[in-house]
Amino acid sequence: MSPKIVDKEVKKAEILQAAMQVFAQKGVAKTKMMDIANAAGIGKGTIYEYFRSKENIFGNAFLNFFGRIEQEITEALEKTEDPIEKLQAFIKISAHIWLDTDARFAGIIMDFWAEGIRNKDENILGIINLEQIYTEYRRMIGNILNDGIRQGVFRSVDTTSVSALIIATLDGIMLQWIINRELFDINHVGDVLLDSLLNGIRK
Repeated sequence: MSPKIVDKEVKKAEILQAAMQVFAQKGVAKTKMMDIANAAGIGKGTIYEYFRSKENIFGNAFLNFFGRIEQEITEALEKTEDPIEKLQAFIKISAHIWLDTDARFAGIIMDFWAEGIRNKDENILGIINLEQIYTEYRRMIGNILNDGIRQGVFRSVDTTSVSALIIATLDGIMLQWIINRELFDINHVGDVLLDSLLNGIRK
C-alpha cells in the first residue's frame, strides 16, 4: 500500500482553524501546543513540523486574515478610477469582512495583543505589527485622497490626518460591533461614515 500523501498546506490550514477555536475558548495565554494538537487531531510532535510555537500559529492566522483584507481592497481599487468609489470600496470591505469572519477572532487579536503589552513580549508585539498595518492603510487611503484632489473631486486636505481619522473611526466602529453585534448594522454605519466623510472633503 502506498503511503498516504499529506497536503501540507491543507494540513497547515486545518491546524490554524483548530487553533483559532482553542484560542477563542481558552484565551491565548492559557492555550498550550498540546491543546491545539488535540483539537486538530494530530500528535504534539506533528504540530511542530508545521509551527514552532503557539505564537507562530497565531501570527500565521493573523497575517492571513489581514492579507485577505488587503488583497480584497487592492482588487476593488483597481476596478475604478473614481476616488469616491475607491473610498466606498475601502470602507465597505474593511467593515464587511468582519461579517464573514467569526467575531471571536477579533477578541483573540485583542487578547493576544494585550498579553504582549502586559508582558512586554517582543515576540508577540512583533507578530501583530499594527504599526506596519496602519502605515499601509494610511498609504492606501492617502493615495485615494491625493487622486481625488488631483482630479478636482476633493478639496485640498491634510491627507495623512484624514487617513488616520478614517482608520481610527473604522477601528472604533469595529470595537463597538465586536462588543455588541446587535448595536447597529455595520454596513449602514459604513454608509453613514462615507457620507459624513464626503461632506467634509468633497470640493
